[in-house]
Amino acid sequence: MLLKPPIISKLPPVSLDPSVAQVQAPAVTTGQAENRMEVSAYLTRAGETQVLYNGDRMWGRVTLTLRTAGPVSIGQQAKLVPVLSGIGQLLQTGVPTVFNVPKGNKLYVAATGVNVIGVLVEAIPWLETITGLLGATAGATRATAVAAVAPPMGARRSTGKAG
Repeated sequence: MLLKPPIISKLPPVSLDPSVAQVQAPAVTTGQAENRMEVSAYLTRAGETQVLYNGDRMWGRVTLTLRTAGPVSIGQQAKLVPVLSGIGQLLQTGVPTVFNVPKGNKLYVAATGVNVIGVLVEAIPWLETITGLLGATAGATRATAVAAVAPPMGARRSTGKAG
């Protein structure tokens, strides 16, 4: 006789009785990715635009500090070459520069030679929450506006002809 292993679930037990109130308990620990900070050094290549930070998952506060002489240009446009054309923002040696990068955007870098950039990336989870709430509110408002304009189901549309 084969015994089935017990089912282990991360979901709390749920009652199907509508008279029982069900409220999920608050989380005991915070998510590891929400309060994460990443520190690294980035080496540029000469004459081409590269992606320095890809904000595909969450809003981020990116602090960049140029460690060498430069020139290095930073921006959210994919074409920053030539570096001294004024398209991006030039980094100054030893001066931290902060960028708030929205979710889904990228931060590009271009340089005339090999340079070292200190990179500090901090997640901004509260901006993610606000963006999600605004998106949900806009979606609900849009759905309400469409429902107010659309004729009820089964209603006849007027053709403008008398009968």
